Amino acid sequence: MKKLFFAFMAAGLMLSAASCNKCGYCKYSSGSNSSSVCQSGTLIPGVTSEYKQAQSDCKANGGSWEVTN
Repeated sequence: MKKLFFAFMAAGLMLSAASCNKCGYCKYSSGSNSSSVCQSGTLIPGVTSEYKQAQSDCKANGGSWEVTN
């Protein structure tokens, strides 16, 4: 019975992590904004996501990263 309980708990945790999204955009000092970029909760270890890349590019270009959700 414990194994079944832990199996359901593990499945629930995986589903809740996969549904987690965060979005953001770059705000530049000139007043312009970049397009919004979103990241889903499923990440592949060792691979830079589009979200992280956009965040890094924003900071490198002197902008500030704004999280929308």
